[in-house]
Amino acid sequence: MQHPSLRSSTPRARPVLGTGAPLAGCAFLVAAGLAAFAAAGCGHGESPRVRVVNASGRRLDALWVRTERDSVRVPALAPGESVEVRPSVHGEDLMWITGHFGARPIESHGGEYVEGTGGYRFRAVIDSAGHAELRFVRLGLW
Repeated sequence: MQHPSLRSSTPRARPVLGTGAPLAGCAFLVAAGLAAFAAAGCGHGESPRVRVVNASGRRLDALWVRTERDSVRVPALAPGESVEVRPSVHGEDLMWITGHFGARPIESHGGEYVEGTGGYRFRAVIDSAGHAELRFVRLGLW
């Protein structure tokens, strides 16, 4: 214990409890909630999706979405119809579309880069001349 004459007469600040801590905690919870909401809408972990559109004016019965390791048959499409297919992709791969337009074989040029868990979205269109085109649209962020 100190001698009374050695004590300082300078007033000391006392901690004020209950003002800043709840605001900081609330701000943290809001930030964590927004981060979780944004991550939930992210395409991470989702397999790729391909929207196949029949813009040819004739029925298409023999189309495939292909990768280097797998292929998915596209259901028959009437003129103007579209369907979404989900090829199985593991790791990095290339993807393209093949099939028949009447008696003639068709194939999209080259291959589009795709990852199995990136939530990639593509659009494949077969036009009236029988050209097949596969294009990257976006990542599945929303």
